[in-house]
This record gives sequence, structure tokens and C-alpha cells, in this order.
Amino acid sequence: AAEKDGMEKDPPPDDSDINQGDSRTGGAAERIAGCEQTPASLVESKNDPTSSSTPQQQPSQPDKKLSLLALEQKVTMVMATSPVRSNPSTALLEHTMRSITSYCEGIEPLRKIIVCDGYTLDGVKGTGAARKGRRITKEKAQDYHEYIDRIKELCKTKAKGFNNAEVLVLPRLHGFGLAMQEALKLVRTPYVFVTQHDRVFGARAKPLKPLVNVLDCEPEVKYIGYLTHRQVNYAHRMMSQHRLKVTAREYQGVKLMPLIHFLDSMHIARTSLYDYMFATGTVKVRDFPEHTFGNAQRWDIVKNGMQAFDKYGTFLLWEGIEVVKHVSGRTFNDPEQRKKKGYPEHGVFLSLVDALEKFELKESGSHEQVTVTTGAKAQGQDADPTVSKV
Repeated sequence: AAEKDGMEKDPPPDDSDINQGDSRTGGAAERIAGCEQTPASLVESKNDPTSSSTPQQQPSQPDKKLSLLALEQKVTMVMATSPVRSNPSTALLEHTMRSITSYCEGIEPLRKIIVCDGYTLDGVKGTGAARKGRRITKEKAQDYHEYIDRIKELCKTKAKGFNNAEVLVLPRLHGFGLAMQEALKLVRTPYVFVTQHDRVFGARAKPLKPLVNVLDCEPEVKYIGYLTHRQVNYAHRMMSQHRLKVTAREYQGVKLMPLIHFLDSMHIARTSLYDYMFATGTVKVRDFPEHTFGNAQRWDIVKNGMQAFDKYGTFLLWEGIEVVKHVSGRTFNDPEQRKKKGYPEHGVFLSLVDALEKFELKESGSHEQVTVTTGAKAQGQDADPTVSKV
């Protein structure tokens, strides 16, 4: 989903009906055994979506054994997909799944739900999938159904990246936000790892376990997003755009930057944060949460200051390096389509995924340079190979 800088003045979510605890976690009011202590000033949050907001309903106590559970017992991965012009090819989804499961330690054994959104028929030949509207022709609908069948086969055969994966097919158009809501009805874990079919890791990401440990131990952290190129200078942008001073904080040895705008890009979050989001009623059919709930959050914080931040608890994993790339499903061509157009077999992002598979970066948390060489054609003529370093 595109990340917008503009701020739409949607009304801020009403925190009077915040989710009263979470049956998946048993609440998060008490420090879990084995977690490092955090100053009380950072723990207190009067508007915590995982706690009670009324005297009659006291927050339930957390399961102290939560930190001892295996990752797959605490996290479910949800991948959203929808009609794109490369259907029925599964090349985009396969490369994305390989990237995520191979370059973020801890993802591979998780239960994975691939939610396939619905669509509306356009009926005008050749129009294809309208941007974010999912209006497609009958021919494209047939391609999409074949695409879904191929995904089911990848799950059945446990292809690379599809271990423990299952498919949820929605009968009508929902949009990313409500498609996530349907998928979350199947989730039984306290945390959810959310991504889309065209978001890939462009560098080896921090292992999942330290991030889950933060969520286990720090009730005020409800969302941890991975850095894209647009957030590398995030603190400067917040000061220049909104006169808000945001500084990185350290939780359980992990540096996080407060994020004032919920983003759909790759992240891990408390399932209860999504419960809260949908309870606000800000996400409608065809909506992306970052455009509705996210803008309402930003408006709330800009108007009321960082004291309004606590009830959202959204952070960026702050390592100073871009780790998530947007391939763009709307413009993606599979290898066969690229060949017909005279392009190299793979674009730079997919070449990167292939190259990283040849370089097993053993050191956890390290960032090494990998050189990717791709051929290119410009205006029908051969161009010199280009070299990118990540």
C-alpha cells in the first residue's frame, strides 16, 4: 500500500469503546517473568487497547508462561493478495514468501494465512484491475481463480516459503483492511505478522524472537513496523512537518522509534490492536487502514501531542537501514511477460531475492553488502548492465 505524507482530518478514534482485554493474551497489565524491567513512566498508559477503560472491568492478568511458548504458538502470519496483471502466475507471491521466510529468522515455522480478496467485474474488455478498486474483466477473473488454485497447490506441496500455509478465499471485494479483519477471525495467537504480496525484505531483517520478546514484556508496545526508505529520516520529517519531537527508545535491548501514523507495510502487532482498530469503525470496504485509522491517529497526535500516542503504541524498528522493499503488484511482470517485452528475466528486486539466497549471512543482526547485477534494455537497445549494492 502506498504510504502518504498528507494528513486527512478524519476524526480521531473514540477510545471509550477500546477493546476490554484480549482473550488471546489474557491482558498485558503485569510484567511477565523473565523480562527486563522498564521505568514505570514508560509502562503507564491510561488508554491501552489491551486494558480496561472502566472501573467495573479490571484488566485480566497475563499468562506468565507466554514468554516460554514457541514463536509459532504466539505469532500467526497473514499475507494479503488480490488480482494483479501477472495472474495466473504466482511468481510475485513466491518471491515474496521466499524473501520473508528466508531473511527473517523465525517466520518459516509460523502458521501462515494467505487471504485472497474478492473483486468486482468491470465488463469492459482490456481494462484490467483498476487501481485499488479491484474491478476486473471476466478474463482477468478467470486468471485470478487459476492463480488461487496455484496458491493452494503451493500450500499443499509445502513449496519453499509455504510451509504451514493455508488459503482463505473471500467471495466478494473487501479491500485490504476488511480482508485482514476476515483473516484475523481465524487467528488464535496474541500477535500477528502482517504483510502484502508485494512487500519483500531487501536486507536480512532482525530475527523475530527479539521483537516478540518486546511484545511479551512491554505492554505499551503494540505494533513494530519494519523500515522502508520513506522512514529512514523519520524523526526529521516529524519535526519539519508537525513540530513533533520523536526520539528512539530502547525496549529489551531493541531500539524502537515512536510512529505517529499506523502503516500497512510489513509489521508485527498485537492482535488486540487490530480488534481496537476495527471497533473504531474507521475502516470500510476498499479501505487501507493507513489511509483511515492511520490518518485519524496522526490527526489525534498532532492535535493533542505525544501524550495521545500511548493508546496506539505504534513503533518502527529503528536500525538505521531500509529492510523492506515495495515491488508493486500493479506493475509487476512475471518472467514470461518480461521476456515478451524484451526485459531481463528478473527485475532488480527479484534478482536481489535470488542473490541473497546464494549468500547465507550467518551473523544474526549483521548487514553485509550484496552486489546484484541485472541486464537492462532501454528504448529497444541494449544498455550496460547496472549494479546495485544493498
